[in-house]
Amino acid sequence: MKSNWGASLVKSLKQRGWQERNNTILPPNLAQVERTINFDVITHEKKTKRSKGVKTGWIDDTRNLKSKETQRDTFTMLILQELGLEVWPEFHFSTERRYRIDYAIPVASDGRVLKIAIEQEGGIWAKGNSGHSSGTGIKRDMDKNNLLQSSGWRLIRRTPSELITNETLELIKRML
Repeated sequence: MKSNWGASLVKSLKQRGWQERNNTILPPNLAQVERTINFDVITHEKKTKRSKGVKTGWIDDTRNLKSKETQRDTFTMLILQELGLEVWPEFHFSTERRYRIDYAIPVASDGRVLKIAIEQEGGIWAKGNSGHSSGTGIKRDMDKNNLLQSSGWRLIRRTPSELITNETLELIKRML
């Protein structure tokens, strides 16, 4: 017996405001997504090969995560416990440039768009060659930060020793 969970999922999404266009299901915040897509197309001339996994860059698409369930760490659990916010580790926010955010808080539990990005600095704090302390790595990080901010994300940058602190919690609270 075949399961028709796909049809049920599509029906559920449509009931929650998602739209179907050309056999593609698009999120309720379509205008914002289209602006982001157009921005990406306009600003990035060189296109890179996409990975086999489908990534959209949308804040409400869990396919943009590397592995949300297995990546539960102390930081994600702290934010969930203290602030009641779901933290998405390794979130792909740009499909064209294949950029990832170390930790993303895209939406609040009530559905409000937050777009808070938390980056744990590598470079001199990382053991070995992280790729962030070379001239090319620094330039790539600058491009990533600029794209984040121009896409409406608010960025918090922390060293590894600063990440799990009350100060980080306060920075996030001020952005809510």
